[in-house]
Amino acid sequence: MHSEQVLAFLDEHPELLAQLAARYGLQPAPQNGDRVVVSFAERQLLELKDRNRQLEAQLQQLIERGHDNDRLLARLHRLTLAQLAARGAKERIAALKRALAEEFQLDRVALKLWHPAAEGDDEHYNARNEVQGLARNLNAPYCGPYVNDEVMGWFPAKPVLQSFAQVALRGADGQAFGILVLASDDAQRFTFDMHTQYLAQIGELASAALLSALEAA
Repeated sequence: MHSEQVLAFLDEHPELLAQLAARYGLQPAPQNGDRVVVSFAERQLLELKDRNRQLEAQLQQLIERGHDNDRLLARLHRLTLAQLAARGAKERIAALKRALAEEFQLDRVALKLWHPAAEGDDEHYNARNEVQGLARNLNAPYCGPYVNDEVMGWFPAKPVLQSFAQVALRGADGQAFGILVLASDDAQRFTFDMHTQYLAQIGELASAALLSALEAA
């Protein structure tokens, strides 16, 4: 007997479906606004299935977040190795910029220093009070769409930059001797509400590497 014949037979004898409903786990649709009565056990089972789906979705999010953190830690590790491999301050600045571009796709990076040993570096030395005051006020990395005119002038006019991260470089005594600024034309790259833990770690790494090189000069 073909499936079409079976369906035609059931259309002619719909009472068979009601008789066989319990055997095959069928439940008729409500008619004329009648409510379907679900047993307490069945309702609990449905609630458990829904809760399990929610937990599975949350677990998948945690797994994906863990993978993201693993990739980020691997990038930070490679950045650290690059700093250790470089020797002088200029070499470490170049290694930092290269690692930020290769590992984090950040090729718009500005770094300014006012340590006395950096005076010979025309590209990176900047002892203006405005710049030093900016770094002193950065108790934590700043992320958002705003920078002052001084900082904006450190970057080319094109493309138009939409978001920035500003990180103070400090010595063991807490005194700022430089500032690191990351910029992007993506307005969502650095936002007010983003976590800054890894930015702070990059700042601490750059501070330690550069200060040791500057003091050894």
